[in-house]
Amino acid sequence: MALSPSMPRDEVFANVTAGVIVGVVAIPLSIALAVAVGVSPVAGLYTAAFAGAVASLFGGSRFNITGPTAALVPLLAHAVLQYGVEVLPLLGVMSGLVLVAMWRLRLGRLVRFMPGMVVVGFTAGIALSIGFGQVNSLLAVTGTDPALEHFHEKLIDTVEHLSTVRWQTPLIGLLSVAFLLWWQHTPKRVPGPLVIVIVATVAVQLLGVDTPTIGSRYGDLPRGFPIPDVRFLWDARLDLLIEITPLAVSIAILSGVESLLSAVVADNMVPAFARHDPDRELLGQGLANLVSPIMGGMPATAAIARTATGIRNGATSRLTGVAHAVTVLTITLLFSGLGSQIPLSALAAILLVVAWNIADFPEVVHLLRGAPREDLVALLGTALVTLFFDLTYAIGFGIVASVVLLLRRLTRVPSVAAFVAEEAADDWIPDDLVALLRAHPDVAFFNVQGVLSFHSAAEFERALIGHDHRPLVLRMRDLHHIDSSGLIMLRGIIDQRRHVGARILLTDVHPEVLLALRRFGIIDLVGVDAVFARAEDAVVALAGGLGEDVAGA
Repeated sequence: MALSPSMPRDEVFANVTAGVIVGVVAIPLSIALAVAVGVSPVAGLYTAAFAGAVASLFGGSRFNITGPTAALVPLLAHAVLQYGVEVLPLLGVMSGLVLVAMWRLRLGRLVRFMPGMVVVGFTAGIALSIGFGQVNSLLAVTGTDPALEHFHEKLIDTVEHLSTVRWQTPLIGLLSVAFLLWWQHTPKRVPGPLVIVIVATVAVQLLGVDTPTIGSRYGDLPRGFPIPDVRFLWDARLDLLIEITPLAVSIAILSGVESLLSAVVADNMVPAFARHDPDRELLGQGLANLVSPIMGGMPATAAIARTATGIRNGATSRLTGVAHAVTVLTITLLFSGLGSQIPLSALAAILLVVAWNIADFPEVVHLLRGAPREDLVALLGTALVTLFFDLTYAIGFGIVASVVLLLRRLTRVPSVAAFVAEEAADDWIPDDLVALLRAHPDVAFFNVQGVLSFHSAAEFERALIGHDHRPLVLRMRDLHHIDSSGLIMLRGIIDQRRHVGARILLTDVHPEVLLALRRFGIIDLVGVDAVFARAEDAVVALAGGLGEDVAGA
């Protein structure tokens, strides 16, 4: 947890400098993300300050920068629309508790099993949701219904009210977007969002442009240090807690996934350092989400872009994250009064560019062109469900779709292969065994392979039930696992063979599989004298030879 006391002075300076730069980058983004959720801009600043400090101190990555992120915006905006702003602190604490529970259950390493297409799909869906959600602020569309949640409803509502747009605000927004896109492709050390916030604010004040600002929407920002407040916990209703539990779990899962993905990206950027601890990272994010609401913030997660910014500017330790948090809090306390003059169209432009960057549309286009068509079901389905329904459903849909597609592919992989004497080559058995089998066509020989489970048991049964009445040798050298479904199916095949008077022999059984066969009674059913170490011995035994029985070995 502690920062290294033996860090050289120049490294301390480098990390503090990187933290200050990231903090300056985080300020306009934190304000914009809070506005996108529908809460006071200062909530985003408090989130970056307090959640950022706690996660850096207690998390499992020395590089992750935590704060409000675009990934959580659709979920949090949905919660605010449905339950009101006062539900966010409860969601933050509940999601924090879920993350701490995930740490205790050591679930951090499970994120590596999250299907890549699902991650790309819901990231693209989030980006589209954020992007379209900023159109009204970018253009200063008035008269729209703020209670609308779904993309298509909001889009239709916006189109119906386009006549309310005046040219000044769209001009500010579009010029801001163009500037940010140009700025991020040039080697400038000053963050583009900070530049555009300052320039747009000064231009609006000097030119007297009548455009919505933070002050006109939310009032003046508070200037004092936030006072910890836990009253929302005592005032919470049990029925509300039960109702928002699925939403809190979704926030926790998304926060964990986003933070661990950010940690992986950081590890790849600086491979010389020790890799992150995924379980500890869940703990850090859980504690951050417990502290943030109490200090006036909202749910948080690690931000990949801010983490990468810190690394590019010399970050090597947790000190960067702490310095980032201190920078945000200091600037908030000293200059929060100036934030009221920031035009909302400039913030909308910042979020539009953020949405473009996190979606990584060039990569999406590449996947659409080159990925297997079945995988695109998971990608496009997850993105569309995110956009038109809810991120909670989208993650569930994507995982279920990926599992179904995986099982569909697994069922196409043969679990058993028959030796056919007339075929010229059989690369799954050695030449001497091939010659032996061709010399004894009265023996049926099958190679069991892969995993014999619920997904392959039916195909295994079709291959063996009623094949013929010859003695059967099952070579299990390539069988790595068998579950209950496979055991039940194998027992049924043995019973059927014994019913017609045919012998069945097992060979080359892996120790783990042999143990499962013993426990299920398969070995007792076939007899210990029917289990051989080598397939050659089994064939010779069936042909009347003296193969060596090794069942008792």
